[in-house]
Amino acid sequence: MTGAKTFRENNFDLIRLYAATQVAWHHALRHLQVDHASSLLFQATRLFPGVPIFFFVSGFLISRSHENSSSLGNYARNRFLRIYPALIVCLCAALLAVAGTGYFRDHAVTATGLLAWLAAQSTVMQFYNPDFLRGFGVGALNGSLWTISVELQFYVLTPLLYAALRRLDPKRWNLALASLIVFFALLNRLYMALPTGAAIPLASKLIGVSFLPWFGFFLLGVIFQRNFERLHALLVGRGGVVVVGYALAALFLTRVVGLETGNEIHPLLALLLAATVFSLAYTRPLLAQALLRRNDISYGIYIYHMPVINTLLYLGITGSTGSVLLGLGLAFACAALSWILVEKPCLRRKRAALNPIAPDSEAGAEAGPDAGA
Repeated sequence: MTGAKTFRENNFDLIRLYAATQVAWHHALRHLQVDHASSLLFQATRLFPGVPIFFFVSGFLISRSHENSSSLGNYARNRFLRIYPALIVCLCAALLAVAGTGYFRDHAVTATGLLAWLAAQSTVMQFYNPDFLRGFGVGALNGSLWTISVELQFYVLTPLLYAALRRLDPKRWNLALASLIVFFALLNRLYMALPTGAAIPLASKLIGVSFLPWFGFFLLGVIFQRNFERLHALLVGRGGVVVVGYALAALFLTRVVGLETGNEIHPLLALLLAATVFSLAYTRPLLAQALLRRNDISYGIYIYHMPVINTLLYLGITGSTGSVLLGLGLAFACAALSWILVEKPCLRRKRAALNPIAPDSEAGAEAGPDAGA
């Protein structure tokens, strides 16, 4: 039997750091107009896409966090502390960066429009981008935040999912979860088949920022967490072999069979990727703690990288490897400050957390995966 310590000792902090860096790097290459199509590293990291990894890890950790929460109120409080303090500080910093470039001298903005955007960004509609910011960078100041809206929907759906599952015999939970995964995988394929381009219908855009195309990734995390012991026995310590096997399978399925990867990853590849992430998380499980010392800047990298990239783009700092490195360096610096000044102090205020953040004098003693969930 595996215990709570075995579950808690893992490399998810390191995996999240990779996922955030993969997203930020790919966005920097594309938006800062640096040729990357022929890069072997770029092509290799496309096989391990950050957003599906985030959604899987979220399902894995949030489901356990909900199971361990003493009340729905504590669960909601902990989720709020994870997302909103850093998000709101990032929003203010991004707005100051836009103002600092002089953008608002040439682009009119009304008080109503500004307040509507601020309200959307600081509540549940982070995907909303106002017209007055369309001339800054790529036209969406922090377009990556659509995933935050999706993640918030996952948080709400998790207690509802468990309420429904508790009506079933526990022996049927796996069957129910597997059926839901298949259902949402089909919805994902239907969504991916919708037309793309500049003239996407509003309904299609709203579906894309709903939980519907993405909930299957989250549910994969839930079913892996619910079957932790048997999967741990099967995959523990085999991360190297599993990642090579996944890479070879992914190359064959994408190059020969024609399956998609990236955010559009095919459900079959998503399942193999989930097993790979799980195996890496529990192979040399103290590696993340040794390297990161329980510091998790992945969320900060994710929420800050697009405002940084857009600012560089607006200032004309593009077209070179140096611009990409500058963008990533600034995003990492913002993320480190966010972790030290905002996230870590807020996470210490969690109640009955799965893995509480310890005071600095005890740093690392009790921190764990939910600290970054």
